Amino acid sequence: MLNVIICEDSKEFKLRTYDIVNKYLINTNIQYKIKSYESYTDKLKEFVKSPKDGHTIYILDIQLDNYDSGIDIANDIRRVDFDSVIILETGTDLISQAQQLRLDIFHYVHKDINYDKEILIDLEKCLLKFNLQGNIKFRIDKIDYNIKYDDVLMIITDSLERKCTITTLNSQYEVKKPLIFFEKQINSKFYKINRGCIVNTVNIEKIDYNKNIIRFTNGNKIKGMISNSNMKGLKEVCWK
Repeated sequence: MLNVIICEDSKEFKLRTYDIVNKYLINTNIQYKIKSYESYTDKLKEFVKSPKDGHTIYILDIQLDNYDSGIDIANDIRRVDFDSVIILETGTDLISQAQQLRLDIFHYVHKDINYDKEILIDLEKCLLKFNLQGNIKFRIDKIDYNIKYDDVLMIITDSLERKCTITTLNSQYEVKKPLIFFEKQINSKFYKINRGCIVNTVNIEKIDYNKNIIRFTNGNKIKGMISNSNMKGLKEVCWK
C-alpha cells in the first residue's frame, strides 16, 4: 500500500496536487490511497502518530493559514517515522540546512516554478526509493502489494487451502501462494520456527521458550508454534 498525504490550505493547489498524483498512480498496479487536508486536523495527527502499513509520501505546504505549518507536521512525523518521504511546497520560505537534515526533507517544490513537473519527478523518485527497500511482494485480485519487511510479523501457510496468511502490524493478507514463494523474498531477520510458519524477529518483543509463546511488538501473540528443533536457531537469530 502506498499512502499519499497532502496538506495544503490553498484549494487550488490541493486539488491540483491530488490530480497530478492520482493521474500518475492510476496507470500503475500499485495499491494506493490519497488523503488531502487543508490544515493539521485531528485525523491527520492520528495518521501521523500511528503510521499505516506500506510506504507514505507526505506533500506539505510549508506555510498554512493557521498556527501550524508543514514544519510542525514534519517534526511530528519524524518523532515516530523515519521511513516516510516528506516533500515541502514553498513560495519563498526555506528551512535551514540543519533542519533539512534533521527532518530528512526529500525535496522542496516551488509553487511558481514547474510545479506539476517537479511533483511528478519527485513521485517517480519516491517509487524508485521505495523499491530499493526490503519488501515482500505479492498480488491479490490483480492488485500488486509491496509490504515493507519491518511491517511484517509472520507468514503462516495453510497447506490444505494452499495459501499463506501474512500478518502485519496493522493488517492481514491471504495470498494463494506456497510458503516457498515468500522464503525466496525474505532476509536473514526472518526465521522459520516450524515447517509452516516464518516470523520476523525484528518485531518480536518477547519469547517465553518454556511456555512456547512469542509476543510481538504490537501485542499479538502466538503459542505452541516453535518446534523443538528450531528453538536453538531462533535464539541465535534473536541475539544477533
